[in-house]
Amino acid sequence: MANLVTSEKILPLIEPVLKDVDVDIEQNDTKNLVVRFTTPNRIALRPAVEKILSNNNIAFGEITNKSLAGTFGGTQIDTYDLKRVRLRYKGPQGGGARGGKRIADLGECSQCIYAAISFGLGRNITMKDINSTNISNYSSKFQIDKTVKEIINELPDVWMASSILGANKLYDKFSKVNGTFIFHKGSPLVNVINTLFQKFKKNEGLSLNINKWNPADFWLVSEDFDINVLSNEKTMEGFNQQIQKQLLANKLIGISLKQMAGNATLTINNVDRTKKYDKKYEGYVFSNKSIDGYIKLSGNSKLQFRATQGPNNLTGWQGEIQGGLAAGGKISLGPFNMLLRAHGIKEIPTNAAKRVETEPDKVFTEISYGLKNYGNMSNTDIFKLKISKIVTPQYLYSKLQVVQLINVFEVTLKNKKTLRNQLAEDMFLYAASLSKYSSAFYKLF
Repeated sequence: MANLVTSEKILPLIEPVLKDVDVDIEQNDTKNLVVRFTTPNRIALRPAVEKILSNNNIAFGEITNKSLAGTFGGTQIDTYDLKRVRLRYKGPQGGGARGGKRIADLGECSQCIYAAISFGLGRNITMKDINSTNISNYSSKFQIDKTVKEIINELPDVWMASSILGANKLYDKFSKVNGTFIFHKGSPLVNVINTLFQKFKKNEGLSLNINKWNPADFWLVSEDFDINVLSNEKTMEGFNQQIQKQLLANKLIGISLKQMAGNATLTINNVDRTKKYDKKYEGYVFSNKSIDGYIKLSGNSKLQFRATQGPNNLTGWQGEIQGGLAAGGKISLGPFNMLLRAHGIKEIPTNAAKRVETEPDKVFTEISYGLKNYGNMSNTDIFKLKISKIVTPQYLYSKLQVVQLINVFEVTLKNKKTLRNQLAEDMFLYAASLSKYSSAFYKLF
């Protein structure tokens, strides 16, 4: 049943809360009135608008047209003159969340806020639950390193939708086992955990990136968790065992977060150490003209190794997993050499950049071994390549290490297939944050 108010009365009625809000009439015909409100504080604007409607006994609901509602949603009113009024709430175009890392940081912080609201309300949430009142009521349930204002004003819609999915998945999984979680991202407690990792890493001489130890973007921390159970450990192995123990006890749970759309999945990692990944070495891919090379693994996966810092930089050589759920996982030269040391294999030299600058001809001679044996080039073609524009300092830097890498598998370990397969698997597991040096965590994606 339509309200007794007519469509032309809606905007004048809510005008008191539209200060500093851009109001655009997107459609106004005999059947529809569509209004877009653009404001950096839409989380506060919507409840303010709907409070005025309620105070005036005007019934409203959610916009039923999903293409109009968007992620944030909107207010829909059926009026006495048989028109449907739709009020849309939009943030400023472009926003302030510049750069992928900053957006990801805001998304991780928003996931903490949204989850705190879900646990605080004791149920799954929708976008309407993300309002100033709930954020204030449950502010003691999250500790983050961005301000609430930044997240409200700058968070892209895709991360809002993702954070709703993530909050509800976390609530469904963990609310019954422990309802006293505080959600931490970049908090003093997280800094203590990271400092402990750095201490054990230094003491044991490990070349281990913190994200390969534990890729958690935020942590669920029980109110009765005692940080001393971690700081009392003496070794990396004991530290990792305690991280796992606290995770299984639902007291300290690290969550690696990926942006979600449509649905959310939650998986546990690095707990079942007997799980067989069964990655075997299955050869290489060697292109003569590109700067990269690939190590092929069983299970239709491979690692691409190359310099990543642009044509003018002789830094950043690393491998990246291509294909599968672990796509994007990385391993650089330092950790790969750590694995070589663990298996008693001669390491790849770390002086590639210096050699390119001081003895480029000798570097190309070493690369020529790979061009001939792995790329099947003739001596004539190798000479033509050397004087071409393809051979830049970055080519020499990247391709030298690609050849040295393939040599490990094709020369050093040619007759040691068991060890070769184990090294390949260890390389994959490290890149995927699933190695013996990594600790237990959940992945939310």
